[in-house]
Amino acid sequence: MTGLIIIGILIFLILCLVLWQYLELKRFGVTEYEVASSKISGEHRLVLLADLHGFEYGKDNEKLLKKIRDLQPELILIAGDMIVAGRTKSYEKVLKTLKALVKVAPVYYGFGNHESRADRKNLAVSKEFGEYLKKVKNLGVHILRNQNQTEEINGDRLRISGLEIAPEYYAKGKDVPLKKKYVRKQLGAASAEDFQILLAHNPVYSEDYAAWGADLTLCGHNHGGLVRIPGKGSLLSPQLTFFPKYSGGLYDIEGKQVIVSRGLGTHTFHVRVFNRAQLVAVRLVPAGK
Repeated sequence: MTGLIIIGILIFLILCLVLWQYLELKRFGVTEYEVASSKISGEHRLVLLADLHGFEYGKDNEKLLKKIRDLQPELILIAGDMIVAGRTKSYEKVLKTLKALVKVAPVYYGFGNHESRADRKNLAVSKEFGEYLKKVKNLGVHILRNQNQTEEINGDRLRISGLEIAPEYYAKGKDVPLKKKYVRKQLGAASAEDFQILLAHNPVYSEDYAAWGADLTLCGHNHGGLVRIPGKGSLLSPQLTFFPKYSGGLYDIEGKQVIVSRGLGTHTFHVRVFNRAQLVAVRLVPAGK
């Protein structure tokens, strides 16, 4: 009898874990951060999306879209991996979401490793991804592939740069150092006068982004580490490195701010333990207020 009771308890615990994970993958939370700068004269509201991977919260992402509308952002910034490279169904889901987002605020889209991978000519879906890009541009989304654009909002100039890094910087099992002055070679110099925002998918290189001169860097990629240890952070990164330094949250690097999103979706490993999906809201405020 004792053995049957133990087996019953184990089955019950496994079912509880499966149910918990099912519910976790259907929910997301909103995390709000405040960033102060002397380059800002008034308050501004931004929303960051990262690692959606074609996920939907409600039909056609209506739950996610409602929350974004409620936040009333002046800019919507995407730090990559909206799609899953090899799954073309994710492209259509994301297009519907982007079509709704451009009606809320200007949308700036930096690429992650999934967009970069899908754009390789030797990948089977490269043609479909090319069509996806055309449709995204036709919606009015600003795609930034090692490019810079400036938005002026109520007299404040926000310079938005999108960094797309080479595939070798996503190697599994190791962190490959970024080549010297890599960011500057891709994007030119950071703005000294305008508030400089950098969309950079991989947070491993956060110190390089800060050294380049980004006042605020927005990242994703780590998905919060899939499994988070309360009070400690991420257990494992998508690059299969343990306890990644920048797994999720707001980091100050010598006066420059880096925000790493825990992401909105998953792929391959559909697991979130103490790591609910995250929509990030950022409030820019003048320094000293």
